[in-house]
Amino acid sequence: MRRTTSVPNQTSLLPLRRSKSHSTDEEDLRRRGGGAAATAWAPRICMAIIAFLAVIRLVVLPQAVRSERVSTRDPAEEKEIQCPRWLDGGSGAIETPKGSWKVPPRGAAGEAARVFLYSVVASTAEAEALLPHFLDFYVRRAGVRADRIHVTIHAGSRDDPKTAAVAAVLDKTNVHYDLWVGTFTSETKAWHRDRLVRKKLEPSDWLVVADVDELHQFPGVLPNDAAGGGAPSPVEAFLAKVEASGANYVLAEWEDRVAEGGHLPHVQPAADAGALEAQFPLRCRMGEWTKPTSGLAAMLPRAEDHKVVAAKVYLRVHRSAHKIQTRSYVAAALRAAAFHNIQQPEGVQGSTWPRAFRPRENGAPEERHVKSQHYKWVAGLVPYLDRRVRVYEKCGLLWSYESAAIVDRLEANRGRVCVTCGELACAHAVPQERRRVAIVTSVWDEHVDGVSITMNRVATYLNEKDSEDVLVLTPHDPQVPTPVMKGLDTIPKFSTGSVPVFALIGRTDYVMGGPLAKAEKAALTYYDPDIYHLVSPDILGFSAQKWARDSGVCSVCTYHTQIDRYVRFYTAKHSMVDKLRPRIAVQKLFSTFYGGCDVIAVPNTAIADKLVLKMAIPREKIGFFPRGVNTTHYSPRKRSVEWRRDRFGANVGDVVVLWAARLVPEKGADLFAEAFSAFFKNETLKRDFKGALDRVRIVVVGSGPSRETMEAALPPDRTKFFGHLTGEELRSAYASSDIYFFPSHTEAFPNTLLEAQASGLAVLAPAYSVNRALVPAGSGHLVDEHAGPAEFADGLFTLIQNPRYRQQIGREAVRVAENRTWAKAFDGLLNCYDRCANLRASGGLLRGR
Repeated sequence: MRRTTSVPNQTSLLPLRRSKSHSTDEEDLRRRGGGAAATAWAPRICMAIIAFLAVIRLVVLPQAVRSERVSTRDPAEEKEIQCPRWLDGGSGAIETPKGSWKVPPRGAAGEAARVFLYSVVASTAEAEALLPHFLDFYVRRAGVRADRIHVTIHAGSRDDPKTAAVAAVLDKTNVHYDLWVGTFTSETKAWHRDRLVRKKLEPSDWLVVADVDELHQFPGVLPNDAAGGGAPSPVEAFLAKVEASGANYVLAEWEDRVAEGGHLPHVQPAADAGALEAQFPLRCRMGEWTKPTSGLAAMLPRAEDHKVVAAKVYLRVHRSAHKIQTRSYVAAALRAAAFHNIQQPEGVQGSTWPRAFRPRENGAPEERHVKSQHYKWVAGLVPYLDRRVRVYEKCGLLWSYESAAIVDRLEANRGRVCVTCGELACAHAVPQERRRVAIVTSVWDEHVDGVSITMNRVATYLNEKDSEDVLVLTPHDPQVPTPVMKGLDTIPKFSTGSVPVFALIGRTDYVMGGPLAKAEKAALTYYDPDIYHLVSPDILGFSAQKWARDSGVCSVCTYHTQIDRYVRFYTAKHSMVDKLRPRIAVQKLFSTFYGGCDVIAVPNTAIADKLVLKMAIPREKIGFFPRGVNTTHYSPRKRSVEWRRDRFGANVGDVVVLWAARLVPEKGADLFAEAFSAFFKNETLKRDFKGALDRVRIVVVGSGPSRETMEAALPPDRTKFFGHLTGEELRSAYASSDIYFFPSHTEAFPNTLLEAQASGLAVLAPAYSVNRALVPAGSGHLVDEHAGPAEFADGLFTLIQNPRYRQQIGREAVRVAENRTWAKAFDGLLNCYDRCANLRASGGLLRGR
């Protein structure tokens, strides 16, 4: 009987299956075939990607970061290099001349987690010298038991002569050691450390990892002159707190310790030169020196600024010791996911997820700065790093560029750590903790003006005081390849970014500091200043002020320049800009900046009154930092007839009129030239006092964009332009002159005017508020504040024609200057610092108005 197919009724929910056409079947086959082809190609694509990444890692990157230092290789030396095995990172041979390490058993049941220390010591003279300091620190001061310390002595060969000397030092303190003969790499060091601790220690134990040049400053570590002893030890007590907080490893910030002046000295015994802290008094942030400045290597990561200094044994510390290995995170995650084949470490309760101890969150105040002091900046560092570069590049290890960068920088600085090159942040740590002052200024050593000279004096003074420390943050001007100001080689500085703002107003000879970037903020955080000394109300100044406020640090702002008076010299020629009343805008800017400072150090009462009356600054914020003069350097006794004749071209009876300044419009360059033009063109003088005109000699000291205009305006036969003078030349120029013509209306405190007074010159100046404060009656000749060229010409004539009057006010000027010393000036500044420190201590920092 024929079987018939039943047709679903119309009410069925199942659709009728449509028969596919021949073309549809072909498309389906193509789709299936394409999917199969993609599935077949997937492993090949993955293998190709893996092979590509392997070539990049093993060939391209090692060649890209290859240092020029290994352009010529010694085949015999290369043959001796033993690279780490790919499988486990091991190399060389481990020998146990003292036998296997017999770890002492756990003590009483209530004993805190045991603390062990592992270190590697090279067979070198410097390592031998460092080792007694290292053992004294960890055994006596940190309280690590000697029988819980294991040291691996690394030697290039078994007959290395320094091995026995290092071993003898360890024998004296009963510290166990083994001998690693082979090529040093961080991979092999980590391999041997991990293998040893897994075999000898319990998972719940703590392991402190420190190279022989590293002293981890755990909270509670005893000072150098204290006697050891007591239980629990400082390191045990601290790690017990760490464990109680739920953390299982400790990160410490690097603190590179450097000898005075950045030299690389030999380490001396403690009995001869004191502890390492005294032999290496500078603490520096050296991260910038580990990064190349050019090539592909400059794009690679910079060395970390922290280190894992202690961790539970069940964690795996990375070969660099900067972090925990990924495998520890994976194992903890698998345990948390209840993979029972991943066993919980014996004696460990709770989660094994790596968790760093963050002292700022869960530490007491005295625990908020865990530092690892690094004493590698010693003699022998360059050949040691040179060797490391050759080994790492031979073995294809990428991190050779860090060592090569350090060696290149050391050689570029004649074998010294350049603490003043603008890349580091250094501070003194001994003989006593100093008050740290961070000076933030847009002018420092690349330009010569009143602000830079004053701040150079301030920084030098602070740097020479035992109770003060200083770091200068200043922008680098790319137009000035080398510093112009000399004698600042011992003052640490850190270079910031710059903004060519002054180019917008036609002044390309200056740059303005840009806002604080990540590197500057990191440097300031590391330096940890007690006071920010802010110099200018510019982009850098505002940024530093906000950073100080956010950091809870007091700011002292010094008032140097009346920029609101400068504005008209650059906006008057732009009528539209001038109509916007820029001077008022600048005063409001000043009001905002100085209102945000905690203490404002002004040079005189005239500026104090201006801030209070015109900018509404509270008078209680005002402090005084007057300027001073060295009356030994600047004195009438420096006057020289020979100098007048040979350098000025002045004969007996001639009158020399001097001006020393930057030759720019705001300093009165145009007014100076116009006054002499009016003087020499005066018909009455030419007719009745021709002899007075003939006796005038004009001397201009300084440089600037207005010099060309002045040279064209002043008579060439009686004018001398000397450019920038310093030292004895400048002092002789002052004392050998007769009149100091000071045309500026914009100075907050004219240093040159004070130097002229000390040199016994008769001062001719406008009687605006600052000059009235600095030039008392009878010590100078002041003309009307708004005097023009004709009034100044009259003043010149008065002084030239009346030598008795000129000499009288010159003598009185010397008496005025003798009362204005730098000692008194710095006392005023330190008083401002003290006020700032007291505000911080009392929690009463002033913020705005």
